[in-house]
Amino acid sequence: MGHFQYPHGMANTKRVQNSIDYLMRTGNIDIKVLLLRGERVKLADSEPCGIHRGVEYVTIGADIEPNITALYKSMKYFLDGMAYIKRSRRRRQKNIIYVYDHPSTDNVPIILFGKILGYKFVFDIVEDVDFVGHSPDIFARIKNASGKFFYKRLGFFADAAIVISKHLYQKTTAIAKNRFPVRLYPISVNFENFDFAGQGFHDPIRIFYGGTFGEKDGVENLICAFETVCSKHNNVNLILTGKGSPGRMDVIEKSIIRSDYRDRIVYKGYLGNGDFYDCLNSCDILCMTRTGSGFANTGFPFKLGEYLATGKPVIASKVSDIGEYLEDRKNAVVIAPGSIGAIAEAIEFLIEHPDEAYRIGANGRETAKNNFDAATVGEKLRQILMAV
Repeated sequence: MGHFQYPHGMANTKRVQNSIDYLMRTGNIDIKVLLLRGERVKLADSEPCGIHRGVEYVTIGADIEPNITALYKSMKYFLDGMAYIKRSRRRRQKNIIYVYDHPSTDNVPIILFGKILGYKFVFDIVEDVDFVGHSPDIFARIKNASGKFFYKRLGFFADAAIVISKHLYQKTTAIAKNRFPVRLYPISVNFENFDFAGQGFHDPIRIFYGGTFGEKDGVENLICAFETVCSKHNNVNLILTGKGSPGRMDVIEKSIIRSDYRDRIVYKGYLGNGDFYDCLNSCDILCMTRTGSGFANTGFPFKLGEYLATGKPVIASKVSDIGEYLEDRKNAVVIAPGSIGAIAEAIEFLIEHPDEAYRIGANGRETAKNNFDAATVGEKLRQILMAV
């Protein structure tokens, strides 16, 4: 159950899907997905209800808008959610609701009803609500404000929690006070999407960023750094994929239009999984160039695992737990967050040292295999679910 896009989406969707895929392979587990209202930023056309990879998914509240109709539509939303989890409950079996997100006004009534029905609850915490940015959507603002309140009282709802970073582990453990277990559950990579060919750079060299375009992602800094690189190297292109809020996309579009090298910048928009992985695997230098914001330092970038899995050299800002996995010039080029100069220097280093770039990329893939393989990570989740 969660507030994310399904079956098509980016980091949150892939995190959930990787877990579902592994659990389905283990057998004797029946899985359903309950989607709460959907996402404000529409990435791709998805049917609100259906079957995806053998799993039923249902969306409730997708028609709720910030106007007077929300008063009666919200009541129906909660009743629909309660009815769905009641129908889904199985007698003489363990019934668990995995909640992607904090408890909030979006889900607490359904959670409380689920507890009455005897469900166990496992929360997947991937961001610190204290650092969630402002949203123009009144419902998102209410959800975020209530999330701060309910997160501090997580012990009332949770039978277990999984978290994506050490920061969230420490914070959630302090909240838990030994009333429920908290486990570190890192990013995951489905290696079936990556076939490391070990080829050299293309001509022109393809520099890549894919994902959301939030302030935390530092895409404007990447564009500025790319301009510096272009002033010295003629054989480089910047490939951008993904999608963000309308306001953020306006900022990115203006940055591209103003660039003297806009003819070398290609924005492909949001790509479905197949096209996305084809594009990612065909690029040469992959950039996870985040800012040093509180949000960036409390979560952990899902895209990093997939970037590393390609076997291509990755440029990674040293935020959150990056230093736990990556060492500069060994398995990635690790840079100071938010530094345009550091991004440009990292790109130039990789362009001018192709043998080093190949070695760094191969080491990065090994790091991803050792730490983020979806099968290994998924088994951790299975054990957590079996223990609640």
